[in-house]
Amino acid sequence: MTYGLNDIGLIPAPISDIRHRSECNVYNDDNVLPIFTAPMNAVVNEHNYQLFLDQKINTIIPRGVPISRRLELCTKTFVALSLQEFETFFHRHAPYILENIETVAYICIDIANGHMRWLLELCQRAKEKYGGQLLIMTGNIANPDTYVEYAKVGIDFCRVNIGTGSCCTTSSNATGFHYGAASLIKQVADKKWEIEQSLITARDLSINCAYKNVPFIVADGGLDSNDKIIKALALGADYVMLGKLFAQCEEACGDIVTKYVEQEQSITFQAGEMYDEPYYQTEIRKKVLPIQCRVYYGMSTHRAQKETGRNNLTSEEGIVTYVSIKYTLTNWVKQFEDNLRSSMSYANAKSLMDFKNTKYCIISNAEYLAIKK
Repeated sequence: MTYGLNDIGLIPAPISDIRHRSECNVYNDDNVLPIFTAPMNAVVNEHNYQLFLDQKINTIIPRGVPISRRLELCTKTFVALSLQEFETFFHRHAPYILENIETVAYICIDIANGHMRWLLELCQRAKEKYGGQLLIMTGNIANPDTYVEYAKVGIDFCRVNIGTGSCCTTSSNATGFHYGAASLIKQVADKKWEIEQSLITARDLSINCAYKNVPFIVADGGLDSNDKIIKALALGADYVMLGKLFAQCEEACGDIVTKYVEQEQSITFQAGEMYDEPYYQTEIRKKVLPIQCRVYYGMSTHRAQKETGRNNLTSEEGIVTYVSIKYTLTNWVKQFEDNLRSSMSYANAKSLMDFKNTKYCIISNAEYLAIKK
């Protein structure tokens, strides 16, 4: 049996030596938050990506942006390429872009099935030729053993999880393949530790090792609340990838529409007089109100595929929906940082590395519903 993030709860350290949350560092070694924007057309593009970078959030330019523009940006931030686009990039564009040995290209091979041999072989050839000049992120995977194969190839970032995104139907309606996110992240993190130990042993003994790299773990999909993000980091993820939460920011890209929804409102009114004094009553009344929403959709929908220039998609593994615009990016980042620092103080963790040692327990569905009230 595998468990999702809703099935676990984090356990505080027996004693925390942290006196104030400000002692907790929520940034990685490169002084950025452990977050990537999902490469989705409704979240980020070439016009707004700098706004996310300014908030210390890593960005990935999606495939909806023209390929020429993505290639221009690939030395500044991650850009998403299909597997076919990456093969063309490797043979045709990389020799020119990476001609200067100090140049680094950041490529996210954005495919649904990260278990394909074709993907591994192409990444291996690319890493053997360009090494650290080419940072590759790919996935998604839902088998811990695939992470081991990524390490052998030399991939730099591994996207973990399939089917749990709010717009994704890969698991629920399309294929039936699924692996509980909490179990998957933890088991992949255990594999990562074993690989790190193997590399240390090989270095100390001056012997060859089968592993070329230790890929960073990027938890991706279904992280639609701060507590789930924090649980993913506590289980061993190096980064999380967010779509829906950022689509609800004012700064996100994508079409905005007005939706009319029925909402409950508390109305207080004068109901009469008693002893020459007015008395009031409060009622809950339903009222139809306009709200600003962003059109939000997965990259395996017909809509997204048309935006990337592909019109031959016969079936979908995603949906088109609407999300309300709730906050500014600055306000969301502040709230998230406060929540993460609070969690780290409970765990007696001053760094994100220390936070990965947080213990957890399995909770019942009734308990989860009780704390989510």
